[in-house]
Amino acid sequence: MYTIDVSFESGQSSDDIPLSDVENILEKTLKALDVKEGELSVTFVSAERIRTLNREYRFKDESTDILSFVAKEGEFGGIETPVLGDLVISVDDLKENCDYFSVEMSEELIRLLVHGTLHLLGWDHTTNDQSEPMLVMQEKVVTAIQKERG
Repeated sequence: MYTIDVSFESGQSSDDIPLSDVENILEKTLKALDVKEGELSVTFVSAERIRTLNREYRFKDESTDILSFVAKEGEFGGIETPVLGDLVISVDDLKENCDYFSVEMSEELIRLLVHGTLHLLGWDHTTNDQSEPMLVMQEKVVTAIQKERG
């Protein structure tokens, strides 16, 4: 069983990003990665907010499309469902990615959610080279989800 909490920072709208799509994509992602159960949250924020978080937690003073915050082991002791962590997505950067890569919002949303989930599960990459094992797995999962969604 999965518990997925989706929220929007004040001033951000869910008009472009339906909650049911986010939950559906994450459920498909977790299943594709053979995760039986887990709890995670996704918060959609502004470029300004994610820049602040990026500066505070990664010491990078720039906006980014997604940040993943892995739950620390033992942090939620006694809870039966494993807490995977939190994803924070910049709506502004998501839209910029769509323009830059010439892709639809739905495709880029899938890609970001898969990418962030992989980070929550311990995957990492040192470059954005498409041959990085994490990015190869990302595209495999993205393709499977797109195929399933039609």
